[in-house]
Amino acid sequence: MSSNMIEVENISKAFLMYEKPIDRLKQFFIKDKERYSNQFWALNNVSFNIPKGTTVGIIGKNGSGKSTLLQIIVGTLTPTNGRIDVNGRIAALLELGSGFNPEFTGRENIFLNGAIMGLSEAEIKQRVPDIEAFADIGDFIDQPVKSYSSGMFVRLAFACAVNVDPDILIVDEALSVGDMQFQLKCIEKMKSFKKEGKTILFVSHDTYSIRNFCDEVIWMKNGEVHMRGDVNGVSRQYEDYMKSMLDVPAPEAEENENVDFNANTLSIDDIKFIDSNGGVTESVQFGENLKVIVDYTLYQSITGLVGGIALFDRENKYICGLNTKLDNYKLSDKPGKYKLELEYQQLKLLPGTYSIDVGFFESSGLIRLDYKARIASFTVNSAAYFAEGVAYLEHTWNNGE
Repeated sequence: MSSNMIEVENISKAFLMYEKPIDRLKQFFIKDKERYSNQFWALNNVSFNIPKGTTVGIIGKNGSGKSTLLQIIVGTLTPTNGRIDVNGRIAALLELGSGFNPEFTGRENIFLNGAIMGLSEAEIKQRVPDIEAFADIGDFIDQPVKSYSSGMFVRLAFACAVNVDPDILIVDEALSVGDMQFQLKCIEKMKSFKKEGKTILFVSHDTYSIRNFCDEVIWMKNGEVHMRGDVNGVSRQYEDYMKSMLDVPAPEAEENENVDFNANTLSIDDIKFIDSNGGVTESVQFGENLKVIVDYTLYQSITGLVGGIALFDRENKYICGLNTKLDNYKLSDKPGKYKLELEYQQLKLLPGTYSIDVGFFESSGLIRLDYKARIASFTVNSAAYFAEGVAYLEHTWNNGE
């Protein structure tokens, strides 16, 4: 028996595209099937295997074929060409609740969803208490889902998906919905799946999340597997590619990130730079130490809190990103007011203006608790002209003798 949970071999998928709605009707009555339509190939000869117990990230810009690929794996789409084998029960978080009947109650939809997943009535009854507890929507469980708020709808859909004991979990940007506490509950469930050795496909535009949660990554581009490999190497190349596609200066594009993601959990209150003499500054000499102090408030207990600071130059080039998880530095998880200090030692950045992003995340890095982009900047000065570029590298010259 194969050790692969998912085997995809030369999968292609074509869709018929029509210029006008009436052309679809005309096409139905004629033999020449290409007269009123054009073929669009969403996937082109895609092949890969996913071994058991592997968490694989899938990245790619919109239109790259990610969603089509996932729907084929789940079985809601049939490939035009190719072969796919799935060994095990799949729980897919694609369009949450898309299989719910709005006229049925939440409880009735639990049984409907379980039946679709291949569970017996006895197995579903056994799981109902866990689903109810996970969804935590109270008496609404016995009300028609058409009366649910979007939050309740998402809670029930996620609860159904993750409580059917799947062998394979597929998550497509589903963690952006629901309140923060529910997101954390979902993250913990995903972590437990990973520890249990289940196979996970995690689709996200957030490469930081991919790097923190996945074992490897697949980059989809123009309906093909453009690259597959370790999360750091592939995701960094993907980031460079996406930055090269931007039509607007990145600093303006980043402004929308300065929002309070979960202000009721954590807030970034103040940021300042301290020079080697202990004074607040916005200017530092080349080669001196520079300390960044971040004041923040933690309102709720968060296990494994992660804080990070990223450094950019004036052209928005990413110079260096550091975080407490990478350096194994533990932050307090108890509510209170705190300071996070990062000291750049003997700063070898060349003269110019530099800015920082500051962010806090839960332990896996999948949820931003608060994030401030380009929140503060400082200037590096030097009277001497000794190099060009961004950073000074220690070096020696010789004539090769």
